[in-house]
Amino acid sequence: MAEYKQIHKVEVEKKPFTLTKKMIALLVIAIVLVVGVIAAYIVTADKDGYTSSVQNSSSEVISGDVSVTKKGLYEYLLDNYGANEVLNEAYNKITAKEITDKDAINTKVKELKQRYAEYSGSFETYAKNQGYSDAKTFEKEVIVPEAKSELLEEKYLDTKFNDVCKKYNVSYLKIVEYSKESEALKALKTVTSADAMTALMNANTSSSTDLGFVCSKSATTTVDKKIIKALSKFTSLKTDGVYKEAVKLSTGKYAVVYVYNTDKSAQKNDIVKNLLNLGDVKTDIETYYLKKYKFTVEDEKVKKQIKKISSKYVD
Repeated sequence: MAEYKQIHKVEVEKKPFTLTKKMIALLVIAIVLVVGVIAAYIVTADKDGYTSSVQNSSSEVISGDVSVTKKGLYEYLLDNYGANEVLNEAYNKITAKEITDKDAINTKVKELKQRYAEYSGSFETYAKNQGYSDAKTFEKEVIVPEAKSELLEEKYLDTKFNDVCKKYNVSYLKIVEYSKESEALKALKTVTSADAMTALMNANTSSSTDLGFVCSKSATTTVDKKIIKALSKFTSLKTDGVYKEAVKLSTGKYAVVYVYNTDKSAQKNDIVKNLLNLGDVKTDIETYYLKKYKFTVEDEKVKKQIKKISSKYVD
């Protein structure tokens, strides 16, 4: 899930402090012990906007060099982690319902552990760097939910592959650029096959590019914005071939555009891999399942924070 970050002043004295994810869990436990039960909220019309608060809000849960009130800690947690934690908890419950194949989960967990081990030399070291003294706990609380989330993303793209390709105008492109339109049009007429396009690119190596996977969300730093704008025209081609017109680029040059891999089913694994690198696609997937399970949020302030992450998540 995406993360929501917001600066918030905590009611402290003398000096500020920083919370790690592990400390958050410990502080929540501290509230439970001191307040009695964190779930025993009081419905209020608080000016801060939350519909809930803790009892005896002015009393301290931490004192000494750093003094923190129940209200300060409670609202700090809500402001900085509330929306994200609500989304994570909801999504974890959804993935638990949707993803039940234990073999697939175990395989993905093993893959993720190997991936994280590469960052720090070992999985145990990585877990420790994340604030966990026990790698098993880190695996259970973080890796397993992440594995299920990735499997759910793959499940969605497997079942809705054609729809997603159409929505994001997925294409594979090669281009050769020319300074003049007349030059591009002349070259375009010579491209009667894939081999002809290869020959054209070999003859113009300095102005040729195999763009590979391109979609409507591709970065304009790597793909000219005029190419991205014209993607719907390229995806209309049912077979590999050159686009019928020279495309004017934002640089003022003209491009001969060759569209290939038009049989997207044959490139499914590569397309899915590329799509999963797009934040918009991940948001679409999360939104689909949150809506499917009728995800709602009663607290208006938390709802507003969630909408800042994505307005699609809640109505």
